[in-house]
Amino acid sequence: MAFGIGVALRPVARPARPQPEVAQVRAQLVSLYYRNLPKQVLQKPTVAALLSALHDRYTTYLSPSEYRAARRAFTGGYGGVGVFVLPAPGGLLVRRTIVGPARVAGVRPGDTIMAVDGSSTAALSFHEAMGRILGRPGSKVTLRILRDGRPMQFELVRRTYVLHSLHARLDHGVGVLRLDAFSRGTAAASATAVRRLTRAGAKAIVLDLRGNPGGLLDQAVGVVSLFLPPGSSVVSLAGAHKPLRIIYSHGGADSTIPLAVLVDHTSASASEVVAGALKDHDRASVIGESTYGKSLVQELVQLPSGAALKLTVARYLTPAGVDISRGGVQPDIRSPHALDAAIRLFTAGRRS
Repeated sequence: MAFGIGVALRPVARPARPQPEVAQVRAQLVSLYYRNLPKQVLQKPTVAALLSALHDRYTTYLSPSEYRAARRAFTGGYGGVGVFVLPAPGGLLVRRTIVGPARVAGVRPGDTIMAVDGSSTAALSFHEAMGRILGRPGSKVTLRILRDGRPMQFELVRRTYVLHSLHARLDHGVGVLRLDAFSRGTAAASATAVRRLTRAGAKAIVLDLRGNPGGLLDQAVGVVSLFLPPGSSVVSLAGAHKPLRIIYSHGGADSTIPLAVLVDHTSASASEVVAGALKDHDRASVIGESTYGKSLVQELVQLPSGAALKLTVARYLTPAGVDISRGGVQPDIRSPHALDAAIRLFTAGRRS
């Protein structure tokens, strides 16, 4: 089974006779939740009451549209129309467009999306509205738009988009890899970027995980494996229904290039796995701020209705046994200007 820090995609088998959704959710909690639950919690009559009784903000119910939006961040690609939007009074404000159906049809920055397939965006949560714009590539979606007080309607055909979660550059002889999330393919892309930067003359590598909320655990382990000897412990996981499992680095080149990891208070989950493992093995200097402190593992379990349950299934510890829920990963060097501090760290000797 593929664990995800933040999410793993795990469809559930569809029964011959669909159970009420509350019964489906209850069954998943009984078999997967990281804590054993008392009867008074499991007997709650609705999904909302059942999840509320957990007092776990990370375990949530996602509508089909919210599920599509959640998957987008971790699968590395999605079906959409090429608009970036922000919440706004009365709907969704188009912040910008990229090459694709919306731009070709004439949707412009500054337009307000009032409805998606006839459903008012003002009556939906932001993630629900976004999820309704997303969908299977090749399928159609109708947007009702307000522009300068004039209503307009666009029927668009969704196309495939690929998310680029990694950005690499050379800065003063230091290779900088900014990782926005740990989505599918992040580890392989990071390996390629490290090779390209070292061939270009990089004398050190900086992993910039500031603002990175996490993602897929296997991708985080793959990134750590680029810098540790194979067989080094990366993270340990355990839950009420999962025996203790230690995950080790694998297949890496055991690079010895000097390394720093940049973090801030929004670096969470899989980002903390990477920072914690490299710190505990004394492989990298961690620079910036204390991280978010999320030591719980979630899976996304799809339900027969098309909705999903984002479910906490385990707790994790760093290789040194640190529970980062108690204050996050602590930096070796505290700095509000982490990248500048890292560049100075690696170039000071060359300048002297």
